[in-house]
Amino acid sequence: MLRLPDAVITSLADLVLGLPKLAAHRTRPQTQLVQYELLVTNPDEETGRLLTGLGCDPAVVESSGMRQADYLRSSSFGDRKILERNAVDQSSVKAWQSQLSVEEMQTVTDLVGAELLLELGYEQELLHAQQAGVLDRGGEVTELYRQIFRTWWDLRSTKAGALSGPSHAGESVHTTAAQLQQALLASEADRATGLDAIRNRDAAIEMLRGEVARLHQILNIP
Repeated sequence: MLRLPDAVITSLADLVLGLPKLAAHRTRPQTQLVQYELLVTNPDEETGRLLTGLGCDPAVVESSGMRQADYLRSSSFGDRKILERNAVDQSSVKAWQSQLSVEEMQTVTDLVGAELLLELGYEQELLHAQQAGVLDRGGEVTELYRQIFRTWWDLRSTKAGALSGPSHAGESVHTTAAQLQQALLASEADRATGLDAIRNRDAAIEMLRGEVARLHQILNIP
C-alpha cells in the first residue's frame, strides 16, 4: 500500500480542515479578506483597500511596488522574475481551468465543499467546474472527508504524544502495584474486547491511509 509522507497528508489536511477554520474568521472585526484573484486582477485597488483597512494611507505607499524591485539587481534573494515585468501577471488566475482534469476538479470540490466555495465568492469558478461536469455531491461528502482527516490528525497526535510522553519510571511502587493488580483483575471478556478495539483501530488506520493515498493519486501531488 502506498504510504504518503506526513508533509503531503498535512497539506491535504490544511485544505480540508484548515480552510474552513480560516474562513470562519473572515467576519471578525479588524479582519481584511484578501481574495487572490482580485489582488492579481486589480492590484492597485485591492492593495489600497487593504492599506486603508490596516489604518495606513495608500497615497504614501506605492501600491504597485515595481520601482521598489531595483534592489533585486544586486541581491541574491527575492523573485527575480519581477525584473522582467512591469505589471502583475494575471495568467495564473484561470490556469486551473486548463490544468486540472474534471476528476481533479471534482475532488477539490468534494474536499472544500460547494457551500464554502460559494461563501468565499467563487460562484463563477464553481459554475465553470459544474459546466465541465463537476457535481455538487452535498455537504455530507465534504463532512465525511473532514471526519477522515480529523481521525488521522487525532491518531497522529496520539502517536506523537505516546512517543514523547514522560517516563513513569519514577512512580511509586504502590501505584505501580495497584495498576498491575487492576490489569490482572480484568476479565477475559474485557481483554478480548480490548484486542478487538486494537484490531479495529489498526483497520481504521489502514483504511484512512488508503483513502488519503487515493486522494493523493487523484490530485497528482508530486
